[in-house]
Amino acid sequence: MSLGLTGGKGMIGSHLIRFFEGRVTSPIRAIVRSLSPADAASLRDVEITHGDLSSLHDCTAFASRLRTIIYLAHTNTPITSDADLPSDGALNLIPLLTLIQAIKDLGRCPHLIYFSSGGAVYGPNPNRVPFRERDSCQPMSSYGVQKLAAEHYLRFAALRGILTATVLRVGNAYGKLLPDQRLQGLIGVAVNSLLHNRPLRIFGNPHNVRDYVHLDDIGRMCETVIEPRETFAVYNVGSGIGHSVTEVLHIVAECLGTQLPGETPSALEGAAGLPDWVVLDISKAKGELHWDPGIDLQAGVLRLIREAGAAR
Repeated sequence: MSLGLTGGKGMIGSHLIRFFEGRVTSPIRAIVRSLSPADAASLRDVEITHGDLSSLHDCTAFASRLRTIIYLAHTNTPITSDADLPSDGALNLIPLLTLIQAIKDLGRCPHLIYFSSGGAVYGPNPNRVPFRERDSCQPMSSYGVQKLAAEHYLRFAALRGILTATVLRVGNAYGKLLPDQRLQGLIGVAVNSLLHNRPLRIFGNPHNVRDYVHLDDIGRMCETVIEPRETFAVYNVGSGIGHSVTEVLHIVAECLGTQLPGETPSALEGAAGLPDWVVLDISKAKGELHWDPGIDLQAGVLRLIREAGAAR
């Protein structure tokens, strides 16, 4: 199977490259604009296409002869996406549309797995009922709008026979240590900060509830949908269980055997686009795909801490 991936330098993308190495028969292909020495080392077994997804020529070179494409490329976060709306559209929607056009021109109808957002596309939830895939989507940020628009373009492309597509609305992914300055990835940032006795900060209300899912469970889901079952399908990917930011921080501290700082500063600027409660109903994935998350939050945090300690 020929597998290509966009966003391979990111947290989920780099994990999926490692996950699928040895599971596919040919080298994984990734498109990148640039490579640092560290990136080059981590992608040494990957077939690299140097290029920009906004270029039709580069997208054509990347997509040529690929059977499956995992699409993770995205710039901005729900907190930063509203600052410059034209830029957000140009950076995050145009590259996908350019790739779809290249696929159409190639005429080979590959399967595309698109990583959408299990938090940003749905919107407010006053009833506190886990979101189902068929629920109304009311994004509260440009980030969510771009993700939902991408889903609709993929539905359109699938109906026209350009490709088949599976959309994964993924909850809050975790399982890797992340830089302190990062604006997404609460668990990876918190573990890194507490391991190194650095100040811990959060974005948004500490009582906000999210659905957390481990990278290994995301990898298993991606493997499950690597072949198309339908022309177009959407699945929630989460745990089905909600945890507040405060609860997550206490779990991290407990697993580390440490105490949380007396006060954890919360940056609320730009956090208006963050829903206060997002939990995903994953019954569709369980019923249709027989996929079930196998790693609970505490076990996943403990694994991350062990792996971080081994890497130090």
